[in-house]
Amino acid sequence: MKAIQGESALTRVDMPPLVAADASAQSGVENARTIEFLYLDQEAVLAADLLNMRRAMRVVGQAQALFVQGKVRHPHKVVLRQEDSAESEDQGRFNALFASIGGTVRAMGMKWIGSFPANRERGLPRASALIILNCPDTGMPIAVMDGTIISAMRTGAMTALGVYYLAPRSTRKAGMIGAGVQSRAQILGLYTAIPGVEEIALTNRDKARAETVADECRRRWGAPVRAVASIDEALCDADVAVTITTAREPLMFARHIKPGALTVQLAGHECEFALIQQCRKIVTDDWEVVKHRGIMTPAIMHQHALLHDSDIHANLGELILGIKPGRENDTERIHYAHMGMGVDDVALAWAVYQTARERGLGMPLPLWREPLWV
Repeated sequence: MKAIQGESALTRVDMPPLVAADASAQSGVENARTIEFLYLDQEAVLAADLLNMRRAMRVVGQAQALFVQGKVRHPHKVVLRQEDSAESEDQGRFNALFASIGGTVRAMGMKWIGSFPANRERGLPRASALIILNCPDTGMPIAVMDGTIISAMRTGAMTALGVYYLAPRSTRKAGMIGAGVQSRAQILGLYTAIPGVEEIALTNRDKARAETVADECRRRWGAPVRAVASIDEALCDADVAVTITTAREPLMFARHIKPGALTVQLAGHECEFALIQQCRKIVTDDWEVVKHRGIMTPAIMHQHALLHDSDIHANLGELILGIKPGRENDTERIHYAHMGMGVDDVALAWAVYQTARERGLGMPLPLWREPLWV
């Protein structure tokens, strides 16, 4: 396994468990008819060490490993929108993601996240989310928290893990298309996985937005981010190329990508078919999730019989467990597509919840003092 440059924290042998074993933390109120849950607003979630990307990578990586081992129940994402078409998502849509995680420490919950592109014009984030955690033994709610930044961080962690296993050893430049809220977590993930990266070139339709994000990431983390004027400039000679937009037509083309590069996509049809066809390996978070959602470039290719199940090299968890190899040399082109899985949200939210309990964060709220009917 390729080691992170200058670091040895993320190895298979020392990756810590999802969360520390704490039976009392799992069940909230034990042996009581009064039920309370912990409410965590965004300030409390952040105070629970949410922006620690190394922890996010360890937690999400462990969850992905448990998924491959069959210790996760993970229903398909539910999508609520005005019409049964991707185009209708411009009017707004909701996703519901669920997971039950087994293993040494059990976790259960769901994320309800809305995406409304017009919010930008209102001065609001495009996406907003709530996460509910439940006691695996009783099903009672034990926490309700803001999930907006948790959602961004788990996505950034998934990119970081893919980069960790799949990026060229000598990565010097990363190029990124899209400067929305999610881009901050992507930049943090890239800079955490490859701290020796010399440049992260960021482009956006509105260059002023890219400059704002670049300046914030330089100040907050010291990441070498530079706003550039075009996709061509961002991706020129990039060892890692990431697209994180709401586009439904390709923005990243085969001509942009040099031999041996890693390409990463997180959303819809942002890459042309030829880009993926030239890749030696295709890796996903879960190929069945990608196919079910149906909007990502590999899924569209599968629908047109241009990509087959046998063409998928691995799911990420298989790389983490060493079942299949990641990058084997610096000449192979690799494409990594992760659609988003509820197991990542639940795992990271559970870690946030436990830290919040340890630090006395949040507000306990009653669900009931005494149940009306039993």
